[in-house]
Amino acid sequence: MTLVASEKLIEPTGTEPARATETETHRAATEVTQADIEKTETAVNPLPPEPIEQSFQTSDGITLTGTFYPAWTIDAPLVVLFHWARGDQSEWAAIAPWLQNRGLLPNLDATGQPWLDASWFPAMPEEASFNVFTFTFRGCEGGCQIFDREGWLLDIEAAMAFVAGLENVDLSRVATMGASIGGDGAAYACHVYNTDYGGCRGALSLSPGGYLTFTYAQEVANLASQSPQIPAWCLYSIGDGTSAQACEAASGEGYRKIAYPDSAHGLALLEPNRDPNPLDLTLDFLNEIGLCPSCMAVTLEAPMTYEVIHVFPHDPLAFTQGLIYLDGFLYEST
Repeated sequence: MTLVASEKLIEPTGTEPARATETETHRAATEVTQADIEKTETAVNPLPPEPIEQSFQTSDGITLTGTFYPAWTIDAPLVVLFHWARGDQSEWAAIAPWLQNRGLLPNLDATGQPWLDASWFPAMPEEASFNVFTFTFRGCEGGCQIFDREGWLLDIEAAMAFVAGLENVDLSRVATMGASIGGDGAAYACHVYNTDYGGCRGALSLSPGGYLTFTYAQEVANLASQSPQIPAWCLYSIGDGTSAQACEAASGEGYRKIAYPDSAHGLALLEPNRDPNPLDLTLDFLNEIGLCPSCMAVTLEAPMTYEVIHVFPHDPLAFTQGLIYLDGFLYEST
């Protein structure tokens, strides 16, 4: 994938850039305002679709590299992506163009990494396009060598300060999304941005686990304490112990958790055979927080519950081979 380092503006051609042509059924979020809808009807962005390399400094003097993917309209929303410890910002090299929705088709080696294979990604609504920003945490080129928790917090703060200065971006409609350490980072980043600037509408985390210097539940509570309350979503696997514990410990009116019945962690949650599809949930999230009125929302079934009404004695030497529920009775075969 070629990265373009120049930030020089070019004159608009008068035609819209090539974008996804397949459009799914649209459903608007109930709390989306008319102002949000009107923001999608602005002028074409003069920046070409190619990603732009960026660099910025942290408060302790570390220079970090980032990548900015311009949306096809001026004043489109911004999504900031935070990578996991097993890689760097290149882990988002397929997700970022999908969100940008300007026809970029990076040629990536997706062997064993379905999050780099855009062929299974859900269709983005034709009129939807996001500005996207990614960056690499200190010491994480090609994968994090050590866990520098305090340093990564400084990186997050510097990244959010940097994006606050981006031009032609609607900085009042920002979302954060991350995996593993980046999942904790996404919640922290949204909190920091709202404290300093205001405008982060929500944080979506894949497998957070309290991997920075705080618990995930603490950051969800920080978002819930803001006015209005900021939604936080958590996607995790039941068998991923640390992340499952973190997501199940969090709570709040705007908090939503979606569990999968395996042990996949972080970006490994992004694979085509999951139900519900995590990228469908991403669109649902962006719809709910008002960044994408036309994004398809996914209806999740309410979790089933149970109540113990009686306990029957059981012969410990009789091994259950099957259970059958028929006409209101439960039969056990041994």
